Amino acid sequence: MKSIWQKLWCRIARLSLVAIVCGVALPSMAADGLPSEKNMTRFFEAVIFGAEYDEVTKASTVIKKWVSPIRASISALTGEMIANASGGKELKLKNARPEEAHVNSIRKHLTTLTKLTGVTTEDAKKVGKKPNYFIKFVPRLAMHMPSLIKIAPPKLLRKLAGPRVCYFLTAANKKGEIIHATIVVNNEMTERQIDSCLLEEMTQTLGLPNDSDIVKPSVFNNRSVLHKLTRNDLILVATLYDERLTPGMPRHLAVSEAGKIMADMLDRLK
Repeated sequence: MKSIWQKLWCRIARLSLVAIVCGVALPSMAADGLPSEKNMTRFFEAVIFGAEYDEVTKASTVIKKWVSPIRASISALTGEMIANASGGKELKLKNARPEEAHVNSIRKHLTTLTKLTGVTTEDAKKVGKKPNYFIKFVPRLAMHMPSLIKIAPPKLLRKLAGPRVCYFLTAANKKGEIIHATIVVNNEMTERQIDSCLLEEMTQTLGLPNDSDIVKPSVFNNRSVLHKLTRNDLILVATLYDERLTPGMPRHLAVSEAGKIMADMLDRLK
């Protein structure tokens, strides 16, 4: 069985070949074509320990990652505006079958991420356990509903739903092991928008919660709209899931160790 390192080199080689054949320039990189070690270490710290909202940032002091298998559940709601008794209108929701294109996007991205990280998946029904990874497609006006993530404060959900695109929340135990994730997606977007959105949110649920413009192209850079992980992303995710970074590791130790791991990776790619 290939190690995570071997898988990473294979994937990077394929990405590099495509870039050469297509003549694609990789911006924000040093003269040798690779991001600098300093930038990648800053990038790692910003993405792993930063967060857009204070409610999340306060908890980002240690490494958090999946150790147990992911058991995914995919659901969808449709809605229509109907007249209510007061003469106004309200959104009426009903359960729907998730669209095949959306399911295929999830399957594609989950396959990439599990191969890269070594995190396994299992069928909740077959193993007799509850799902721990939820992806919910809902109308734009329903994205803030408290019922979507019952453990989250309604005020936080309203903030997350504000951009009306997609968002995620994860929960970890005291050991730093992620045990739950929910992704909420605006199902009124186009298939390509949803595919890109799923790639970013699914990657972030692995323990990389923040966006950063330090390095690009990257799924974590808001200026990049992507449908596949870049070489920068592969390095970042593989670093987090290197066995030398353990759940619960304090920030200062994790950043120092991550710098060494990424320096080794960058040297191998020169």
